[in-house]
Amino acid sequence: MSANDCTKSLRELARRILRSRGVIIRHPAEVEIPSELSLEISDLAPALHFGLESKVHSNSEIEVSLIGEEGGSIGMKMPETSQVWIPMEVNVGFSKLFEQVLKLAAAGYPGCVGCGGPDAEEMWDEKSIRLRF
Repeated sequence: MSANDCTKSLRELARRILRSRGVIIRHPAEVEIPSELSLEISDLAPALHFGLESKVHSNSEIEVSLIGEEGGSIGMKMPETSQVWIPMEVNVGFSKLFEQVLKLAAAGYPGCVGCGGPDAEEMWDEKSIRLRF
């Protein structure tokens, strides 16, 4: 997967997180999820009301489960095609994902027009992204 495709996948999962009503992040023990992430998002976008819960699991991937949206996965194991896959090392991938979430929240996503990034208006096609991997 090209760097451009990884960035697109990161933005897509970030948009899904911000549109969801709740987020559960399952992660390996060595990945630390800052407890203030939900507060940071709420500070940037006060209209967003969702919970963010983190749970340690025994898998090597980070799994992002969402209420009201399909989630995604960060790591080298490919999830179902309905989920966004970010094939990156988990610590780097998680950091880049929440960088995108914070940027989009600061821009006013999802309650704005045109602030979701250059590919936000396009229909997401996970299958075609994965074919380029």
